[in-house]
Amino acid sequence: MYTFKEIIDSLPENKKRADGLWTKFVLRPFAVPFTYLALKLRLKANTVSYLSVVFSIGGGILFCMKGFWLPFWGAVMLNMFSILDCVDGNVARVTKTASPWGGWADAVMGFVAYCAVFLSMGVYIYLRTGWWWILLVTGLTSSANLLARVSYQAYKNIVGKSEAENAVSLEQKLAETVGITGFMMPLLIVFHCIWDKWQWGMFGVTAFNLTFYIGGCLLTIVKLARKAGYAVR
Repeated sequence: MYTFKEIIDSLPENKKRADGLWTKFVLRPFAVPFTYLALKLRLKANTVSYLSVVFSIGGGILFCMKGFWLPFWGAVMLNMFSILDCVDGNVARVTKTASPWGGWADAVMGFVAYCAVFLSMGVYIYLRTGWWWILLVTGLTSSANLLARVSYQAYKNIVGKSEAENAVSLEQKLAETVGITGFMMPLLIVFHCIWDKWQWGMFGVTAFNLTFYIGGCLLTIVKLARKAGYAVR
């Protein structure tokens, strides 16, 4: 049977360097016992990836509901997705079963989660304020996030993984720190719990995401376009 030490030691140095603060100090440590449980249950890495999308979609649906407890547990499930997003990689590395399919499935499950989080935030605020335009804001945020990631994947296919990671290493770490696998996820729980007393918390997260992901999308595309041009030359 695999040990906690083997799970911890399986994380490569490049992953450690790329991790944001929330991932490094919270998600990775929490993922270790869940990885141990997955290994004990003989779950495959792909199975964990499929399970993670259930948490992201289910959490997004619950977060869209009215009341307190359903959105609360929805936010908890979304945070659980962030942990499982680390667990599937741990299982693949420890059992040495990493595969192209697994990497592709993990990426797709992540894209689904990005949509689920932003769109559910829009519905959450809309149901409590009646502001229909907030749905456009969160839809635009989700689209900008996905466009930036698709642009990066296309660039990586052209120049290779190592060069692509070096090109946007700062942007990746920043997104890891404040985005879907960063501080934004626990803030969903916090600001939901204090919604009745201070609504601006959730509004602030939404506004920050809009600015961060639209700005990040434009900067990433321009940066990668320039680097791709130089690569062709």
